[in-house]
Amino acid sequence: MRAVVVIAGMGPVGALLAALLGSRGVDTVVVEPQETPYPKPRAAVLDTEAIRGLALVPGLGPLTEWATPVARNGVIGADQRPLLMIEQTGLAYGYPGLVRLDQPRLEAGLRAAALATGCVRILAGRSVTGVEQDADQAVALLDDGQRVAGRWLVGCDGAGSTVREAAGIGFAGTTYPQPWLVVDAVGGEAEGGPSVAFVADATRPCVVMSQPGRWRWEWMLLPGEDPRTMTADEVVLGMVGAWTDPAGLEIERATVFTFHARMADRWRAGRVLLAGDAAHALPPFAGAGLGMGIRDAVTLAWRLGGDGTTLDGYERERRPDVRKTTALALRIGRIVQSRNRAVMRLTRAVLRAVALLPGIERAGERSPVVRRALPNPSVRVADGPPTLLDQVIGYRWAYIGHGCDPRGVVSGIPDDAVLLALDHPDPEPGCLPITDLDGLLAGRSGTVTVARPDRFLHPTIRTPAAPIG
Repeated sequence: MRAVVVIAGMGPVGALLAALLGSRGVDTVVVEPQETPYPKPRAAVLDTEAIRGLALVPGLGPLTEWATPVARNGVIGADQRPLLMIEQTGLAYGYPGLVRLDQPRLEAGLRAAALATGCVRILAGRSVTGVEQDADQAVALLDDGQRVAGRWLVGCDGAGSTVREAAGIGFAGTTYPQPWLVVDAVGGEAEGGPSVAFVADATRPCVVMSQPGRWRWEWMLLPGEDPRTMTADEVVLGMVGAWTDPAGLEIERATVFTFHARMADRWRAGRVLLAGDAAHALPPFAGAGLGMGIRDAVTLAWRLGGDGTTLDGYERERRPDVRKTTALALRIGRIVQSRNRAVMRLTRAVLRAVALLPGIERAGERSPVVRRALPNPSVRVADGPPTLLDQVIGYRWAYIGHGCDPRGVVSGIPDDAVLLALDHPDPEPGCLPITDLDGLLAGRSGTVTVARPDRFLHPTIRTPAAPIG
């Protein structure tokens, strides 16, 4: 069997990569050991950039089908009283700042969207056991003896990646011995709307997430506690009883995990590439593990559909983001896991002082700093209804002319690019006239803003230029 791209693993990162490739007409085969998506919760939260990346998938159901916007997040005390809780009222990039994720529903939606493109085939119930490659192709060797060849092979097969190991790529970093108990439950009542909070408790550090009809707790295990004992029903129900009536709960999952801070030595070896946990395993404290994988897929998919000349830019762009986020997660983890009572008293005092600052409780209204990303304002195409710019563009190159038709300024525009004329009422056929209803698409008249499919910007073009690549 042969394809343009072979993907090992169809968790959320592999499924997203497949759906984006399929939307661009790239023949893709995915090898996945599980017949159906894993049915229990795993990843807990996503930030606005990850949500925006998922929204680029044609046919994926609306956000409300697979996520719940978080109303508040921050830190509470051992008495469950807020120390610093921030209201998440803003809509950065047109999407909530933070959501609680229903990963099984998201994975099911991504699989369906990938298959609906007509360009994605799934080999379910099969595993990759080895990799071969030469100058022209990479071959995945499967456990049933089948060989699947492609121009590119992407390992999205988790922290224990077979693809990474077979490609001879190291996985440097640290696996931390500290165990945590994670409990997911359905039912119960929580006040104040969906929230995510660290619990500043020197007795037993904890993270609690609540939303209507669903809870998640993560408790740090203490020295001498047996992980097997801590997942027993009577122990779990006793611990959750401090938060809600355990009689109204159904425990979906209770398991003990340890965490990693590791990154692959390189994300590409010839025609083999890595994404998601196969490329990096993050500590959980920044809630960004899956989000980093989503950014990987969105950054990588458009490169795989080309001639391969831009693939080296994938790791160059993504590695610094992952390194910075890993460092942040470790810093948060050192504070969260502290059982030093003096440190905890100081932490609580600082948080209470910060909470008194004017406006801090509504900091969620502030949009994040946009460095090189295209804004996502509400726009009107011709005389149509308002819609988000991302929905107009899709997962394609975008050329936005400020008061002009982009074709009069730029040469070498890709055939599948979307052409937009901002504040130009009558462009030539093939270019859509748009009005920016939010005033976010700033640019001088006669210039063209160019955005890649992943929404990162090329420099604004002011004169006829060479092709963009």
